[in-house]
Amino acid sequence: MSDSASVKMPLELHRDPIMAEPDEEHPLLRDTDRPGWWGWIDKQSEQVSRHLNPILIKEARQSLKSRQFAVTFFLLLVTSWFWMIIGVVTLAPDIYFVPSGADLMSGYYFLLAIPMIAMVPLAAHRSLAAELDEGTYELLAITRLTSMRIVTGKLGSAVLQMLVYFAALVPCFAFCYLLRGIDMVMIGTTIMLVFGVSILLTTFGLLLATVVQNRAGQIFTLLVLLGVIVFSEFLCGAFVLEVIMRQQIFWNGEGVVFTLLFSAVTVSCMVMFVRAAAARIAPITENRSTRLRWIMFAQQLIWIASIATLALWYSEEVVLQFGIMIQGGYWLLMGTLMLGESSELSPRVLRTLPQTTFGRMMMLWFSPGPGTGFMFAITTGCAGMMSLGMVAVLFGINNAFEPLTFAFLMMGYLTMFLGGSRLIVLPIAWRMGNTFAIPCCVTAALLALGVIAPAIFMTITTGGPSQQYGMQEFTNWIWTIDRSFSRSSSIEAVAFISFLSGGTVFVVNLFLLIREFTYRRVAVPVRVIADSEK
Repeated sequence: MSDSASVKMPLELHRDPIMAEPDEEHPLLRDTDRPGWWGWIDKQSEQVSRHLNPILIKEARQSLKSRQFAVTFFLLLVTSWFWMIIGVVTLAPDIYFVPSGADLMSGYYFLLAIPMIAMVPLAAHRSLAAELDEGTYELLAITRLTSMRIVTGKLGSAVLQMLVYFAALVPCFAFCYLLRGIDMVMIGTTIMLVFGVSILLTTFGLLLATVVQNRAGQIFTLLVLLGVIVFSEFLCGAFVLEVIMRQQIFWNGEGVVFTLLFSAVTVSCMVMFVRAAAARIAPITENRSTRLRWIMFAQQLIWIASIATLALWYSEEVVLQFGIMIQGGYWLLMGTLMLGESSELSPRVLRTLPQTTFGRMMMLWFSPGPGTGFMFAITTGCAGMMSLGMVAVLFGINNAFEPLTFAFLMMGYLTMFLGGSRLIVLPIAWRMGNTFAIPCCVTAALLALGVIAPAIFMTITTGGPSQQYGMQEFTNWIWTIDRSFSRSSSIEAVAFISFLSGGTVFVVNLFLLIREFTYRRVAVPVRVIADSEK
């Protein structure tokens, strides 16, 4: 009897009341293809999940379960709740009668900007840097995932975190709207600004994570990203508090045009950063340059259209000069980076080269290589600066020839400094190999030498640096550009000397482009064609 009791009692005590009956179907055993509304949702969800990026799923699971996200999200909820209580208590009893939404909105902006502009880019940067540092990227590289899908998966995970942070603070924005003093346009503009800056910094952080793979270099890139984040926090905060909260922005024709142009430039930079990050981690046999150069070309078209539109809108030649200056600096930077590309082309790249003579004349400069990159930067940059310089002449803007003269000045500086950098980098790269660090250091040294060389020359000849601008200062690009904008004197002679000097350096570089002109397209092997047809 004791044995039977010992058997029956545990069965009665341990019977699970929520366990399904033997005749009932367990929820985990139900068929997802069953008919009905929920069956259709299950099938559609399964179809969508098959097309999602595996890196996005992995990163989303890891990031949303990480301690960093949990602590940040918890602090965001607690501080938003605390700010609401402090704001209501401080503004009472006037809060019932006086519009107070702008005061609380200012605090909620900073609560949103800290995780969005600071935490999300840093987390994305560290995630991709850890993949490269810990060697787990090699496991991803042997799969069918491309480098672009890996980078976009990291970016998608960051965007998912942004949406979660937005979901936590959107009710607070609605509460500010109910307190009056702000409208939906102010709230929408603030949200779009924070979201756009956060994505831009995230893509920039992903690019910095692929620049170097050693510990010292990663620490340096992390410091660079931190500096950019701090600068962006102050800049966006000042814009929100001084422009948006004080209703200094107007959504008229001017505001819409400026916003569209600024958005186009920002989106092009995002695409450039993502594509450059994917190119940095792509196999060396792939063509990692052509798409980037097409993006650069598209960015130039967007920039020319934006600056020309603003110059015609305001009828000011200074706008064109500013656009030409930025364009010259942009192509000097991009040309310097392209000088660090490898001069050896893989068979896969040679199969994609243009075939006809006209195609080689027009499209060869989009192919990888330091020589083709130099020609692409010089020709495209000079054409863009000349286009902006001709806008004032063609449309009759005030002081029409000043932008054209400034364009010749900047074209001279571009060819002079970039061409001189290439002449110095060529023998160094022949001995030490192609790296991005060597052209960057050489270009920076040439820019610094161009500023201090006239002062050294005047000190040797006259006993001290010149206090007045003279023709000997044409290499001092800082002083020359400042005088161009201040309109203190004419710079036609300086522009002519600069353009002539740059043209001389460019002609010397042309004789060193013999190898690039010998590139020819090779046929695709039969084995590769057979493998691609499988």
